[in-house]
Amino acid sequence: MVLPALFLNYLGQGALLLTDPAAIDNPFYQLVPDWFHYPMVAFSTVATMIASQAIISGAFSLTQQSIQLGFLPRMDIRHTAREERGQIYVPAVNWLLAAATVGAVVVFGSADALAGAYGIAVSLLMAITTFLAALVAIQWGFNFPLVFAVNGLFLVIDLVFFSANSLKLFEGGWFPLLIAGVIAFFMLTWRGGQQLTEKARAGMRETEDAFLGRVSRHPPVRVPGTAAFFTSGTVGVPLPLSHHLKHINALPERVLLVTVQTLESPTVEKDQQISIRDLSAGVTRVILHFGFMQRPLVADAVRQAIEQGGLHCGAPEKISYYIGRETIIPTADIPGMWVWREAVYSFMQRNAERSAAYFGIPAAQVVEIGIEIEI
Repeated sequence: MVLPALFLNYLGQGALLLTDPAAIDNPFYQLVPDWFHYPMVAFSTVATMIASQAIISGAFSLTQQSIQLGFLPRMDIRHTAREERGQIYVPAVNWLLAAATVGAVVVFGSADALAGAYGIAVSLLMAITTFLAALVAIQWGFNFPLVFAVNGLFLVIDLVFFSANSLKLFEGGWFPLLIAGVIAFFMLTWRGGQQLTEKARAGMRETEDAFLGRVSRHPPVRVPGTAAFFTSGTVGVPLPLSHHLKHINALPERVLLVTVQTLESPTVEKDQQISIRDLSAGVTRVILHFGFMQRPLVADAVRQAIEQGGLHCGAPEKISYYIGRETIIPTADIPGMWVWREAVYSFMQRNAERSAAYFGIPAAQVVEIGIEIEI
């Protein structure tokens, strides 16, 4: 219904301009009689509100997926509907969108001045979408020559459209490019910082054999209960566990090494979500798999594993979750990003949402251990 209506509207505007070139100022509203102008303003206002809600919902969803894939720091994500998993609200993104919208209105002052920004944004978005659709089609196994021919034809059209709009680069077209550049900078900085941090962790992390050998040679005091230590790697021992044993010389009877992995598929079925591998000395490695559209609720997944008999560690509400509270220290002595970018990453890392809240861990079961990491 929408496509024919839009198509007819554009044809109507073209017909109006052919018969009355003076209507070029506002062909949309001049399509209707004078008495229908105010209802048309109300109609277009409602349509704009619907379109803006679609953009806002899309921004929330893309932000959540970017966080899951490791391109943005953790943020407060609120689910607004029990029956719809994708219905979410991200306060930080909402306020950033509000600030950007008000800023655009103040800078440009009128809808006409925003035409250049709109043209650049839409035409470049069409070209990017066509390119990404080709990559997805190839990954899904479609015939490469066919994908190249079909998507290549659309891409040529999109690039011609973008080239025509590029003439408006200095008439407002710079605005969406600036916003996209800033967002890309923060995403790549976070991604690079995460990789440098993991590299530093790997150099500090003790191997499983070394840790278990140390526990066997010098048995620590074993206290009743279960402790789950978060770790980003699937091998080695997390730093909070090593620090805990070094300074306290005691371990719970049952130790879980919990790793959360986000896959490139939207969702993961519950029966494929949990991998468990028993080591020795009461240590078990638990790897949780989530799709990029799923919220990684670790406590619920561990409870499910206990109820299904995969884990034997007592009541789920009695488990203590140990989380490393990392302080990132930028330094020029270690190869990596520029120091000022590392400082930006450190700022983002300090202001990210707490790991416990993001992973759905009850506050009463959380224990944080501070660790300093130089990158």
